[in-house]
Amino acid sequence: MLFFFSAECGSCASGARALAQAQKSATEATFVAVDIAPNETEDDITGFLTDNQATGLAYTSDTGADLIRAYNVTQLSTAVILDTSGRVAFRGVDPTAAQIEAELAKVKTQ
Repeated sequence: MLFFFSAECGSCASGARALAQAQKSATEATFVAVDIAPNETEDDITGFLTDNQATGLAYTSDTGADLIRAYNVTQLSTAVILDTSGRVAFRGVDPTAAQIEAELAKVKTQ
């Protein structure tokens, strides 16, 4: 489960909170927050996650835009769920925790 955001993106806050909530019930999935702003620091990222009760999320910074290109991300607050073979099983902008949980359940049964 990948979540593409920027610490400066106000609308990304709800997506980060939804991801953190879904992570509590979907313990078999790996959740990673991907910051796409090359100028944001680790402190910016951890501050954003802390402000949005998402400190349990792993995170990375996509400074070279490799992940954005690989997963064809065109909007902030995009969530991408990969199946066990690494293929995109779900893509959505600003999904709710319930949507994330439902889509992860589908992947689990495939």
